[in-house]
Amino acid sequence: MRASPPLFRVLVCLFASLACAGPTAPEITIELEDYATMPITGHVDGKTNSAALLAKVNILRQEPGVSKSRYFVNDVNGPLYILDRNTRKLTTYLDLNGLAGHSGIFHKLAIDNLLASGFISFEFDPDYAHNGKFYTIHMEDPALPASAMPDNRSFPGFNTAGYAPTAPIRTFGTTERESVLIEWTDTDTSNSTFEGTARELMRLQYPGRIHPMGDLIFNPTAKPGDPDWRMMYVSTGDGGSGEQRTGIRNNPQRLDTLVGKILRISPGLKEQPEATILSDNGRYRIPKSNPFSQIQGARKEIWAYGLRNPFRLTWDVDPADRANQHLIASVIGLHTWETIDIIHKGANYGYSMREGPQQLNPDNTLSEVPAEDQIPVRIDENTTAGTVRPNYPVIAYGHNPSGGDAVANGVVYRGRALPALQGKFIFGDITTGRVWWSGFKEMLAADDGDPKTMAATHEIRIAWKQEVYPTMAPITEIVYHSRGGQAEHLPGLARVSGGRSDIRFAMDSDGELYILSKSDGMIRRVVSATAK
Repeated sequence: MRASPPLFRVLVCLFASLACAGPTAPEITIELEDYATMPITGHVDGKTNSAALLAKVNILRQEPGVSKSRYFVNDVNGPLYILDRNTRKLTTYLDLNGLAGHSGIFHKLAIDNLLASGFISFEFDPDYAHNGKFYTIHMEDPALPASAMPDNRSFPGFNTAGYAPTAPIRTFGTTERESVLIEWTDTDTSNSTFEGTARELMRLQYPGRIHPMGDLIFNPTAKPGDPDWRMMYVSTGDGGSGEQRTGIRNNPQRLDTLVGKILRISPGLKEQPEATILSDNGRYRIPKSNPFSQIQGARKEIWAYGLRNPFRLTWDVDPADRANQHLIASVIGLHTWETIDIIHKGANYGYSMREGPQQLNPDNTLSEVPAEDQIPVRIDENTTAGTVRPNYPVIAYGHNPSGGDAVANGVVYRGRALPALQGKFIFGDITTGRVWWSGFKEMLAADDGDPKTMAATHEIRIAWKQEVYPTMAPITEIVYHSRGGQAEHLPGLARVSGGRSDIRFAMDSDGELYILSKSDGMIRRVVSATAK
């Protein structure tokens, strides 16, 4: 596999720096405090790469409501915990892992080593305080000889009487996995274990074990009566199809399939019936205002497309002007580029014909994009409807040694405790544990249709226990060993450079920042940020 042309990469990096010319960017150091130690759900023996991930903590979200006293935290291996903000006590609220030897709910749960799988993500309904609804995404293996029905023996408060699996939505290629989107309704949100019902909304076929349905989010500015109220945005990876040399390579570009997309649906069957239509499976509604809802042969759920693995979504709202708000996707790349995209209605982000700021060729080599860059609007394998200029990322960094291996999610800091981070997009690299910032105004300026325009990125140093480190990797390795981990180094040394810290970012309802790391199974709070 050839790397991207060195001169082109140099020019992109140089242009990114010059595009933000002005005062020298400050050097920022953040200070971390250990906040919560998660239960070990992996293995400490260190015999395999995955055995060095102590707890696959993936998402932290604050429970909406009056008290705001609880965080919910999921582990890819199955549990959904409640973390009490005051006592730091952890309680198992649900456990999706019903595989052999486990007492959870789903007997077909698919957990693959070092891949996005298992219990992937969750989100609260915007009206959770009144309706008790929240949503989960998990991965299943349809080949497992088990029922797709949930097992409530360990969670007797879960009423499974009305639960029914949906027919899988077809994706072109063989089916190895299915991503499952579920709506849960808790009838007593004050309890520490789930009580209520669940309803499967969507089951989406995947032709591989990678890049599944990744995240879901609601527009935080939408209010009852607004067109976007309770409209769910769902990111779907391409299942690895976009890098193949067969016909499924076009899946992210095809409008007749849902993988490699951002979807927009209404989970509420009674929500805005005049402005929506019922889905084919009858489990959710689709807004008529979606960009492809009137195109024959296209899936009406699609909001944006042409994405490889948009595994995390975040929504930034300018506190001075709530109408100034943007949906942002962190997109894991193929061999060369890791990217951040600002998501627009109907936009095509180029994959599998583009990667980052370059053209991706059929043999997966890269070249410079044409001066007049246009790609077909592909309805299905054989039908096109004109052309479109692809949208390009606003941040792109290369793979090691200059950058990393897989982009972590990021957030625009809008809290009050860390003035040095105000208005900055904070993100990192999953594997190497590097952390960066970019000015969000620079990111918006880079969203100009020019592949060479990128926001500049600046490395953040990390202070922890009176020491300063260049990345999260030394910190996670120290704690991994202190918790009994027996591998000499972090996992993934054969596949990624520097080990695998496996970091993620989270914000509470006040906009304050946390870093989650799977290798050592820790949640840390950012308690200070200094700039010089």
